[in-house]
Amino acid sequence: MRLLLCLAVVAVTAALTAHGQYIMTGRELRNQFYDEFYTGDGEEKNSTNGTTGGDAACATGTSTWLGFACAGVSVAFFGINYLPVKKVETGDGMFFQWIVCIAIWMVGLVIYAIMDFPPFQPLAMLGGALWATGNITVVPIVKMIGLGMGLLIWGLGNLLFGWASGRFGILGIPHTQPPCSPLLNDTGIVCCVIGLFFYFFVKTEPQALPAEPDESTHLLAGSGKVSVQRMTSLEDEEESWTDRIKNPTIKKLVAIGMSLFAGALYGVNFNPVTHLEQKNATGKIDALLHRKESEFISLDYVFPHWCGILLTSTLFFIIYCIAKKNRPKLYPRCILPGLVSGLMWAIADASWFIANERLSQAVAYPLITTGPGFVGAFVGIVFFKEIQGKRNFIFLGLAFFMTVVGVTQVAISKTKKI
Repeated sequence: MRLLLCLAVVAVTAALTAHGQYIMTGRELRNQFYDEFYTGDGEEKNSTNGTTGGDAACATGTSTWLGFACAGVSVAFFGINYLPVKKVETGDGMFFQWIVCIAIWMVGLVIYAIMDFPPFQPLAMLGGALWATGNITVVPIVKMIGLGMGLLIWGLGNLLFGWASGRFGILGIPHTQPPCSPLLNDTGIVCCVIGLFFYFFVKTEPQALPAEPDESTHLLAGSGKVSVQRMTSLEDEEESWTDRIKNPTIKKLVAIGMSLFAGALYGVNFNPVTHLEQKNATGKIDALLHRKESEFISLDYVFPHWCGILLTSTLFFIIYCIAKKNRPKLYPRCILPGLVSGLMWAIADASWFIANERLSQAVAYPLITTGPGFVGAFVGIVFFKEIQGKRNFIFLGLAFFMTVVGVTQVAISKTKKI
């Protein structure tokens, strides 16, 4: 746990430092760095920052390679961010997701301070609200159709909606610049989708959670043990709404519908931010902010985006508490692991912001939505022995192969014209 926390702190520090000298030199050098970073090595600004042109789409300078590096950081941390809670009881997930969102917001506040408190962009909160709404459906989906099928369906929705938004300019994102090689980008997407389907056939060995110790304590010396009531609902045996759906077909259809809904929300949660980035790159003067909008960069939108996540998550948790008649199921032992998990998720998502800005959604989304499955499966094999048997390894090998082929094509589509 301590090692993961140290790695997370080092990674976020390195990512923020690499993203701009202005972190160390102050807001007065932001514009100078912005111009030098995008054009100092001879490459043109990409579409996210307001320029177009065929050669700009095929740029391979510092900005592009930083985008690929941030995509790699995002893949790594999305692949392992739930390791801290792997053997911790999280119950129905409502309390746990709230703790995770609190940690995300805290990291966002730190980034906001490092970026010298840029003007708050309320529209970015919409993206956070979309993500939090999709995230609230995950636990019921897993209960109804399992993690494998749920992950496949919402993963496909996430991949396709996010990629299509950037590739074709839909759902609020102007189509300002296609990838350098549209053909490679499209075929890479097909391979990534096939890879996701192969993941569905890989069966994992579930691991039992460790037994919870007796929650009792000494109130006074020599007074004996006095039982302390757990901070959970008194109705632990109460059926959830998913258990009340007795018809298997209806339950499956409801879960598939929720998975598609969650995937669509995940896939478009960056659209408000990308819309703001492209709008702000025009260099117009915002009458409300009284500054050049082109001064905004991707990390300036992180805090408002994550404010939307926390506010929406808190709203859902309040509704949950009301529905449970103020007796929600709380799991104290998931608090610290949940905070660490949220920290790791925040590092991954902040890196995704930078990758989207440097590479465009059409390139970043396929890389970041398919890579974590690769990392998660690798960790599961090496450290937890979750995947065993010849059949599973065959499907896993096919999934890895198709994912690598697809990701490679998508990456090349950013830099090579074929």
